[in-house]
Amino acid sequence: MATHILTVNETTFKIHLKYMFIGTGSDGYAHQNGALADILSIRENDNIIFYVMNVGFFGIFKAVGNVFYDYNSYPNFNPQYLDSQLGGKTLTYRLRIKPFQVYKKFISEWDMMENPLHIKDNSIFNMQWSWIFKKLNANRGCLSIDNKEYTLFLENLRNNNSQIDNVYNYNYQDGILYPLNDDNIKYDINCTTEVPRTEDRLNRINIEEDLRILFTAKGNTHTILNKVLNPASNGNINFISNEVLCSFSERKMDLLLGTDQNKCLLIELKNYFVFNGNIYNQIKEYGRWVCAYKKQYNEIIPILILKAPRDVAKRKNSKYYKYLSKSDKENNITSIWYKDITSKINHAKVKLKNENIDKLSELEVYIFFTNMNDELIDFKKI
Repeated sequence: MATHILTVNETTFKIHLKYMFIGTGSDGYAHQNGALADILSIRENDNIIFYVMNVGFFGIFKAVGNVFYDYNSYPNFNPQYLDSQLGGKTLTYRLRIKPFQVYKKFISEWDMMENPLHIKDNSIFNMQWSWIFKKLNANRGCLSIDNKEYTLFLENLRNNNSQIDNVYNYNYQDGILYPLNDDNIKYDINCTTEVPRTEDRLNRINIEEDLRILFTAKGNTHTILNKVLNPASNGNINFISNEVLCSFSERKMDLLLGTDQNKCLLIELKNYFVFNGNIYNQIKEYGRWVCAYKKQYNEIIPILILKAPRDVAKRKNSKYYKYLSKSDKENNITSIWYKDITSKINHAKVKLKNENIDKLSELEVYIFFTNMNDELIDFKKI
């Protein structure tokens, strides 16, 4: 189970509480890959926390059902359901919620992140690093935090606070939550039927973001993805964080996945066949950071996923193919370009092992294959 923090303003927060839903998106945009990947990482019964800008954090709620799409999707609502009440704020991807442990008062950003009196044992290991680094990428409206950060958050939220009843819905006024409990006010169930991506579209990989979206949407339940995730050995995914940051130098990884076996899968995705020093340093430094600050993981597994190289060159003087001719393929003579990249990858595996980063396992590298319709069909470990 994971926890997700949704950033809202005071106007939209009242509507979220009244109609019991969350949403994310970018104003005026009917589609946004980053927002979609973020919200698709939410699973039913995950924890939901609201961060009200310039106020603080409120919670805790639970996710209900699946993500649905809302942008010119439902008759008589243009461009979206509850648009006028939301003040025109575009919330393209939405999900219903229910109360879990709802507290009357908020916890301020200062008390959650920076107040030394609220940092457990005055230890840097007990700081809200996910939220701190989220501030470096402030355009993100949905952030996932792990169980340790959630536990620290809950301890602070409960401090000098009062839990209120679980009711149909809530009201918000002057920094305080109140039970509204009006069963006549409900999210229109007829406006929850449009899926953000069909199964066919989810499996079609046109750009790198498509692969991230597939992992966030289908981690644990997708036979082809499980060739990489390897649940039999690594355990089932119980935490998904999309486009994660670490360190103030803004190092990024495409995905950080936690499992019920306390393993951490660090995944970097490339929609072409490539390897260089920047990719290596990215994997090394993020692995080092997780090793230092995420003590709950017993093993950190770095994974690089590349698109399979084009197979056979169609004309002479080509370069960026695995084989430069049919004859080369028949005799398994690979191109200089292909040999160079695979050599760099093999060297990187040895080099990363020699970095002696605690709990960091050997780099796993996979290539993915698509068919003529760009649909994902397989992964192969190299």
